Amino acid sequence: MKKSLLIILISFYVQYTHAEIYQCTDDKGIIIFKDSECAATENLIIKKQPRSQVNISAPEIKTETYFGQNLVKNSNFDNKLLDWRVPLGMLWTSNGGKNGGAGLLVHAAKPPKDRYIHETTASQCVLLTDASKFEVSADVRLQGLPKKNVANRVNIIWYESTNCSTGGQWGSYLEPKLIEGWQHLVRKNLTPALGAQAVKITVTQNGRYSNDGKAYWDNIRFYPSEMFRQSSPVTTNASAANNKYTLQAGENYIKNGDFKKDISVWQSGLKVEWSYSQGDRFPGAAKVIMYSNSGSKGQNALLQCVNLGVNKKFILTASFKHGEISNQLGSGRLRINWYDGQNCSGRSKTDTNWVDPEYIGGWQKLRITDLHAPAKSQSASIEIIQSIRGAGRFIAYWDDIYFAATE
Repeated sequence: MKKSLLIILISFYVQYTHAEIYQCTDDKGIIIFKDSECAATENLIIKKQPRSQVNISAPEIKTETYFGQNLVKNSNFDNKLLDWRVPLGMLWTSNGGKNGGAGLLVHAAKPPKDRYIHETTASQCVLLTDASKFEVSADVRLQGLPKKNVANRVNIIWYESTNCSTGGQWGSYLEPKLIEGWQHLVRKNLTPALGAQAVKITVTQNGRYSNDGKAYWDNIRFYPSEMFRQSSPVTTNASAANNKYTLQAGENYIKNGDFKKDISVWQSGLKVEWSYSQGDRFPGAAKVIMYSNSGSKGQNALLQCVNLGVNKKFILTASFKHGEISNQLGSGRLRINWYDGQNCSGRSKTDTNWVDPEYIGGWQKLRITDLHAPAKSQSASIEIIQSIRGAGRFIAYWDDIYFAATE
């Protein structure tokens, strides 16, 4: 059941750990990715990104891949704001760029005192070339230091559509330090989301945290840094996967999903203990303890990677129970990530079909049906996420995690 707080993975592609990113929308339909929870008045809607004012030409199909070739058009703003979608609050400057050249000036307006996120954003949709890894870099100068580092960013969001309208998934970001002078920012080893055909590069400033400061951006580059190798798992057709990984319909891919004796096999990102007294049908469950010193947060609690074989349709279920001795409210999420390589390697995609527990007592069954593995996926990570609403401790129990093919 989808709550007002919904955690999107977004994340950096580490095999067993994902940094959580939130995607929120206000009552005006404005969608924002951020790394703090949605406000109480915000919700999540998975749909196409809203269009801003347009000053852009259609992306061209790339037929060849060149190592290190910048895929961003007009990256140094020599052609003013051509190829960029630019709203009010962002201006072209003829001499504000690095070394006195052209650049992009961002000066967000001071927002009203409300719970909404106010960000001024310029963007460009870039078609991906046939590469396994990418890098993003940019030069930035802050004029007037913001209240928080997150005030100014370059964001990377993968899209399954070539025009960056559908299938959006968080990728990564660049964030300047709170210092004066020009900074060169770089993020390496970016792996595109599974099925991604394009990436949206956004330059944002948060009006609430910018402290009425300005940011000058220049030389925004996004380029392939590693080409596919002949032995890459991405080139392997999932239908030719080793039959030893294929299980019969109804057979559980998850090991130790009932936690009869311990929590072995599972990767944990929080404090997780084995409970001999708790359990849904039978004794034995995973006890997840989450702490917060101040605000709300969400994090991976348990994760297990499985190889799929040739199966394509699945069901995922789990049992959940709120702990009685918690002193703070919390929730969770059951979800799955698909990978195009075995053992959760290569490109990944977070399935948008997930389920959250309700705020009720006792054991409850979480169920995700009609899961369809993407065409080239060979493995999947089953993930249990736990969140806490504010300062304090939240305890929850998980049991009977079941992932099986339906045909």
